[in-house]
Amino acid sequence: MTPAWTHTAETLARDAGQGWPAIWTLTQAAAIGALNLAITVPLGVGVSVSYAAMDFREAQDEVEWAHPEVRAGTTASVFGPLRPEDSGQARDALDRLAALALTHAATLAETETNLAAQAALSRVMARLITGRAKLTGRWS
Repeated sequence: MTPAWTHTAETLARDAGQGWPAIWTLTQAAAIGALNLAITVPLGVGVSVSYAAMDFREAQDEVEWAHPEVRAGTTASVFGPLRPEDSGQARDALDRLAALALTHAATLAETETNLAAQAALSRVMARLITGRAKLTGRWS
């Protein structure tokens, strides 16, 4: 994978923090990265990757609905150019970011006491799960 993508994914995974801001940061990165990936791969693959990006973006919307302030305290991710031959590695990196966001959401769901926030976390996790499946093609 190009050094910019590798560095961005590793930095995000390492520095994501905890809680709602971490979920937003990782989900936003997965959404932006998936959109970038979708225009790099062949059309048939790009369509499912685009749908994954939409799922990640819907998860991000849910985070913003539950905690509107979370977006102001985070920085948007920027991935560099991607070569078509690196798309498999890019897909794996994005899947790791989405999996980490899912882990953060599940951890937060164990301690969140606000019912509306619990419901939002449930929707976030559902979108992350379906986004990952569309991104990787693995439904099990």
